[in-house]
Amino acid sequence: MTSDSLPKNDFKGVTIACGIFILFSIFWYHALFQINITKSNWFDVIGTFICLEFLYTGLFITCHDAMHGAVCFRYRRLNNAIGNICFAAYAWFDYDRMHEKHWRHHNHTGIVKDDPDYHNGESIGFFSWYFHFMQEYVSIKQSIKMTLWVASLLFIFSVPIANIIIYMLICGLCSSLRLFYFGTYIPHRPIIINGKFEKKMPWEKSKSSNVNRWISFLCCYHFDYHWEHHRWPYVPWWDLWKCKEIRRKMNEKKSQTQK
Repeated sequence: MTSDSLPKNDFKGVTIACGIFILFSIFWYHALFQINITKSNWFDVIGTFICLEFLYTGLFITCHDAMHGAVCFRYRRLNNAIGNICFAAYAWFDYDRMHEKHWRHHNHTGIVKDDPDYHNGESIGFFSWYFHFMQEYVSIKQSIKMTLWVASLLFIFSVPIANIIIYMLICGLCSSLRLFYFGTYIPHRPIIINGKFEKKMPWEKSKSSNVNRWISFLCCYHFDYHWEHHRWPYVPWWDLWKCKEIRRKMNEKKSQTQK
C-alpha cells in the first residue's frame, strides 16, 4: 500500500478540524471568562492551561493541514475558510501570507534565506533559530490585530489581564515552542561535523521520530513524523502514522532485498 491509496476522507477531515476548533473555543472561553486565578481550584487553573496549550497546537496543525488542502480535498473554499478561521483564532495570522511562506519551506527546504523556517545561516542554537523563525512569520498587520483583540478583551469584555497573559500569551508561546521543536528544530537541524554544520538540509535529510503513534500524537499531533510529511505533504496529520508504517515496510523490504 502507498500513501496514494489512502482514502481522502473530507467528512473526517472537516469533522476533526471542527472538533478541535470547538474544543479550543470551549477551553478558551473557560480560561478567560470563568477562571479566577486567585480563587479557582489550582487543578482547574493548571489543567485548563495544559489542555488549552495542547488545543492551541492542534489549532495550528489544522491550519497547517488547510495550507496543504488536507482538511477538505474536494471543496477548497471550505478548506481555506477553515484555515482562515483557525489562524485568526490562533493569533490572527494571515492565511494567504502563511500559505505562501509555508510552501516556500516545502519548495526550498533547508536553504538559508530561501526557506523561511530554516536558521539564519550563522547559528543553529535553539533560541536564536526560534527567534529568527518567529521574525519570518510575525507581521506588523498581525501584531496590530492582536493588540486590538487584546484591548477589546480587556476594556470591552473586562477579561482580567492575568488570564490574558497566562492563557493567551504564555499558552500561545508554549504552543509555538512545541511546534517549532517537533516540526522544525529537531527534523531540520543540520548535522555538525568537526564543529561545522551543513549549510543545506533538503527534505530528504529530514529526521523523523520513531515513537509509537500515541506518543507521537501527544507530542505534536504526529508533526514529529516529519520526513513522512515532506514525502507525502497532502496526507492529513491524523493519517501520518500510516505513512510511518508504509515507510517502515518499505525499509524492511529494501533491507531484505539487499541481503
